[in-house]
Amino acid sequence: MATHHYPQPTTGEYSESPQMPIATSGADDARYFDQHSQNDSVAAGVMEEYAEKPPPPPRRRFYKQKKYWIVCGILTAIIVVVVVLLIVFVFFPMIAQTIMNKAGIEVGSADITFAPPNDNLAKRQEQYNMNETFYMSMTSKLTDTGPFSADIKFHNPINVYYNDTILLGTLTLPDTHVSGGSGELKAVTPFIIKDTNEFAAFAKEMLAKETFVWKMKGKLDITALSRTATVDLEKDIVLNGKYN
Repeated sequence: MATHHYPQPTTGEYSESPQMPIATSGADDARYFDQHSQNDSVAAGVMEEYAEKPPPPPRRRFYKQKKYWIVCGILTAIIVVVVVLLIVFVFFPMIAQTIMNKAGIEVGSADITFAPPNDNLAKRQEQYNMNETFYMSMTSKLTDTGPFSADIKFHNPINVYYNDTILLGTLTLPDTHVSGGSGELKAVTPFIIKDTNEFAAFAKEMLAKETFVWKMKGKLDITALSRTATVDLEKDIVLNGKYN
């Protein structure tokens, strides 16, 4: 038997034997190429299918849709109706009281007489005790009465105080109307003195003053927006004294 001699590797060097290719038969090669050909065909078909599909259209934003604006319009209408109903039926008395608290009465002229006026009112004043009654003709302007047109009906008689605590007497105020934030109040009313001694003390002060302040207290009805609310009346009016 022949002996084969292989070269020895040099010391310190790494020797690697060359790998020999594995022998394959022709049938194995044919199957290998057929399998890879089929895989390539499937991959190509899939790629072609995806390549032919157009990209999906971009989705429309929700606020650009007609349905969105229809729903918004309906909800807005419902909210407006609810707010108006709340104002008219729930908050109207509070709103009316707030407006009355901010409103003012500016007296333009006021005349006092002890003779009954020459009109139909005089026929109804015969029961008054003229020792405790005088007549007052007053023209005044109502200011800051709010944005709504309203009818005002006073709950007569209205109490009149001096220095906030001294009840001088009562007077009668007619119905009036306000619109656009203002109105007029014209009255020819009997003034019924409640305490002659207190009124005499007031009269002495009135003769020495340029102006004096009366406070009117009572109630009144405000009718606006087809609703009526009863509110408190507490207003100061400034009148000219006898000195002025």
